[in-house]
Amino acid sequence: MNFESIYYFTELAKTLNMNETGEKLYISQQTLSNHIKRLEDYYGTKLFFRKPKLMLTPIGEEYLKYAEKLLTDESDMINKIRDMESENSGKLIIGASSPRADIFIPSIIEKFTEEFPQVGLVLYEKQSHDLEDMCAENKLDIAISIDENYKNENLKSRLLLEEKLYLCVSDRLLEKYVDDLEALKKKSFKKIDLKDFEKVPFLLYTQDNRIRSLINQSFKSANVRPIDYIETAYSRIALAICNKALAAVFISQMNIKRWRHEFGDDINIFPLYSKGKPVSLGIYAIKNKNRYITKYAKRFVELLEEYFDSINSEKLEKIAKK
Repeated sequence: MNFESIYYFTELAKTLNMNETGEKLYISQQTLSNHIKRLEDYYGTKLFFRKPKLMLTPIGEEYLKYAEKLLTDESDMINKIRDMESENSGKLIIGASSPRADIFIPSIIEKFTEEFPQVGLVLYEKQSHDLEDMCAENKLDIAISIDENYKNENLKSRLLLEEKLYLCVSDRLLEKYVDDLEALKKKSFKKIDLKDFEKVPFLLYTQDNRIRSLINQSFKSANVRPIDYIETAYSRIALAICNKALAAVFISQMNIKRWRHEFGDDINIFPLYSKGKPVSLGIYAIKNKNRYITKYAKRFVELLEEYFDSINSEKLEKIAKK
């Protein structure tokens, strides 16, 4: 028995397809079959049914839990040894929800690789619920995700940013629906009252978007039914719609930072409030409580915190000047 055979077993258990697994591992089906047979001979039992189709036996299902834990423990032990011997080498596996990942990951990676040139980085871009599952299964060292409603008690979270939402709307659009534009802008600079915008058409995100649920709650609290001009799943469209003065849009803090220089001169950026509090979406670093975290993984989290602190300190509110 060796760790290579155990790893091949876990990979085959995922696909239950010899050809697909062999291609993924860059080994022949015969080599893969030999590794599985070696394990079965070692334990004196069958781990897979071969007919009518490949599937785990009851013992194989139980062994899979053991094998995954064994491989995780082995990886943790290697990392602990490297830390104790002050070796800044290894592999860091990161997961991040898209599209936020392409905003902050590049700048963090640049600084991280300067400090740890011998550490390889593996990045997965997944939805938050997928990242939660991967952390629970010990497939990630760290995940950057939204929301903290984790179902698995083995996950540990650390708040990085309460990402605020902003209402972005052009003067050209407001002039069509608002009597006293300057008074509204002055009033809305610190926080908006959605009732002041109930005649304005809005771009809204599709219902499966987490930002949309926050927006729905905000409209409900303000007792306002929004005029839905367009609905989209793509946040990038919001900027174009806003600049063309077709609708008011809600844009997250990080996207405003990314697109700040692309906003037209007559675009107002107002903070969204509901029940007297800013509307925001929590961004968290999460990990499995049982997974060993290396020195370089800790440093990566520190760099994340530094990055998000810099975002939080920026004032993004804006009143368009005539």
